[in-house]
Order: sequence, then C-alpha cells, then structure tokens
Amino acid sequence: MSFLELNNITKQFGRLSAIEDIHLSVNEGEILGIVGPNGSGKSTLINVITSYYRPTRGDIFFEGRKISGLRPDKIAKLGIARTFQSNVHFENIPVLHSVLMSSYLQYTTNNWQSFFRTKAYRAEHKEIVGRILDILKMLGLFDDFEKIFLPAPSLSHGHQRMLGIAIALASGPKVLLLDEPTTGMNHEEAMAVVENIKKINEMNITVILIEHNMKVLLNLATRVAVLNFGTKIAEGKPEEVMNKQEVIEAYLGTETI
Repeated sequence: MSFLELNNITKQFGRLSAIEDIHLSVNEGEILGIVGPNGSGKSTLINVITSYYRPTRGDIFFEGRKISGLRPDKIAKLGIARTFQSNVHFENIPVLHSVLMSSYLQYTTNNWQSFFRTKAYRAEHKEIVGRILDILKMLGLFDDFEKIFLPAPSLSHGHQRMLGIAIALASGPKVLLLDEPTTGMNHEEAMAVVENIKKINEMNITVILIEHNMKVLLNLATRVAVLNFGTKIAEGKPEEVMNKQEVIEAYLGTETI
C-alpha cells in the first residue's frame, strides 16, 4: 500500500458529483501536482483528504491506516496539513504568535504542565519556538526582526501566502497539501515559492500541490494527476501528461483544437 492512498473517492453535493471514482496513490517524499481546469474538483479533493468534506463513497488510507471519516483535527494530528487558496490567518495577531498557535499539536506536555509552566513545559516550549523561528527564516518571514511581531494583515500578499505555509508547517506534517500557493504573485515571487517548496520537500515532507502556473509545476512536480469534470483523466510525468491530447482538450476545448 502507498504512503497515502485514495480508493474510489467520490464526493457528491446533492445529485452533483464534484469528484467521481478517484483512485490516487501518493509516494512518500514526492511532490505530486494536481492540475485541471477551474471547477474540475481539485480543491474538493484536498478538502476530502483533510476531512473538511467527508467522501460520499470510497476510502482514504495513510500509512496503512484508514483515515476517511476522521475529524479534521485527527487528520492533522496524524501528520496531514494544508493551506488554502485565500490568505487565511489570525486577524490582528502577530506573525510569530499566529504560527505558535498552530504548533499546539507538537506539544507532548499537558494543560496542567502548561498552566504551571513546569520545567518540562518550558523546555519543550523553547524547543518549539526555535523550530518556528527556523520555519519563518526559511520562508523569508524573519529577514526583519520586527516583521514577526507585526499583525498578519499588514504583510504583503506574498508574505501572507508564506505565512499560511508556515502555519501549516507548524503542526509538524508528514504531508503538506498546497492549494494554489503562487496565486496573485509575479514571476519572481512565484519562483521564490518554488525554492521554498523544494526546501520543505528536502525536510522529508511529501507535498501535494494544486497549481495553475505551469512553470511552477514543471519546476516542482515529479508526477502530475489531471482532473476534468471531477474525474482523473491522466497521470504521469509532467512533460508527458501536459502534452496528451485529452489534457490539451480539457484546458482548451475540442472546438479550439
């Protein structure tokens, strides 16, 4: 069985199938790209994997364990984290504290130890803060010391996107799902994100990437799966898949072809 495996995943809203009979295997350590036209079911697929939506049919297995049907916090606890298409952050809370709030899954000390700030809690908290600062440095959010104490909405769009990734990384994931991480960015900003995702992957974190920017995708993905109208129509190496006739038609239409 694969590291992360989706078997016959279907999600219906009423009579409408947003995704239908999706079979997908994700290998540990890879960067898998999920692509397709708008409305093809890409974000729905991420929402099902992370249990924001429960599948209508089918099962999801992670490290050999069935996880479909678990609560989102249980999914995160097992090591699957995600970002969102829009900038999601804690309003008026400093950058550092926003990321620290997301690191609670890493604590092994209990509420009693936290309340009394025991030696064990202080040692663990110091270690986790150090880890968070390393994440912020890696993602370019700690180039200015004052920046980490600014409220999240005061950051530039690009830095807010990076903050979303930092918040996801704070949970200590084994799998990171990125939903359009370069949206709204220029070429230079997008290429900076590419480098950051490579660094994340080098930390032995498996990445599942939804991305419309083909340059970003070709620079990152080791494998690509293409969705169209909720079904998987192609899978394989990026250069091969994007040249398939059915994929070209999905993006451009048969009349244009």
